Amino acid sequence: MSQSNTSGQITCLQTASTFDDLVACFDAYTVPTGYYSDETYADAQPTGKELFGWEDLVSTLLSVDGNCTSAIVSESIAESYDISLFTDSSGPQYCIGSELNHRDGVYAKGWGLVVVPAIQEAVMRDIHLAASHPAYDLYTPQQAGALFKSTGARSLLISGRVRTANLAPSDCVVPTSDSTIYYKTDPTHDVAEPFYSASKIIREWQNANGGCPAQSCAFIQMHGKAATSCPTDAMFLSSGIGRSPSAIAWYTDGVDRPIKRLKKELMAAFPTWNVSLPSDSSCSLTGTGNVFGRLLNGIPWTLVCTNTSTADLATGEFVHIEQAMVSRDAAAYSGWTAALLAAFAPPADI
Repeated sequence: MSQSNTSGQITCLQTASTFDDLVACFDAYTVPTGYYSDETYADAQPTGKELFGWEDLVSTLLSVDGNCTSAIVSESIAESYDISLFTDSSGPQYCIGSELNHRDGVYAKGWGLVVVPAIQEAVMRDIHLAASHPAYDLYTPQQAGALFKSTGARSLLISGRVRTANLAPSDCVVPTSDSTIYYKTDPTHDVAEPFYSASKIIREWQNANGGCPAQSCAFIQMHGKAATSCPTDAMFLSSGIGRSPSAIAWYTDGVDRPIKRLKKELMAAFPTWNVSLPSDSSCSLTGTGNVFGRLLNGIPWTLVCTNTSTADLATGEFVHIEQAMVSRDAAAYSGWTAALLAAFAPPADI
């Protein structure tokens, strides 16, 4: 796709009145399909110093407690990203890590959007919500944003690039099927994407601040599936370990796990919908190639491109949700909110 040098400032923080509007406004700047050549992709990627600054921004946000306006952004990214306080018209305040500039209506960098409650007291659940595939998995950024707000989640992370922004194949996770392609800008299959770096920092922060207890914590990725994919499942939940006999046993044993509780509560909230796990559905969308899921499930960071996890290694912290369109609709937000609040206990003081 051809690119011009016309640039400007992103004004979402000035024009949006509600948090939902803010998320939708930023989503419109998502880097679209085929936008990058290898050269322009390399230009948009963070340098070593910029990556440090990006990761520092994420860590800084997670520690904010009433001091959002004084949070410092690393000089290496200060011309591209900022931390800002946003007040929803209904009252809640959020600390926003967002990109400053666009080029022809597209993020100039596309590293992502990171949000936390402005005060620690506002965190009602130690869940981290993420939308890794904006524009491709339609309405998942809006859904993740709405559920972040309604549940008082610890963090929200939204990728700034569609997974097909660079159509070159990833050299990280290589698919086993010739009919499948993972692209360089697919952050669930390539560790060079800033979304993955941000996810890794969120996990490190959580581990350093009380860990991720199964009763109260999880890292939840909201995905969307095509109507023809696993058509009998309105929601298909998995934890990235496939469906081997040991994996099926992991999903069906007596151990309390986040994904089991969430399935139970979603079934209560949506009694007419089919809510499934790999133990009761043949759906192939089990998240085994998800690089952040692999990291959460015990694979060393140096091996997440090549090694899948197993039931023996799985922590249960990773919750990967594939959804039909009806599940992503705003009409379902209240049911989702009730299920998430019921499935996860409030966090302990940290």
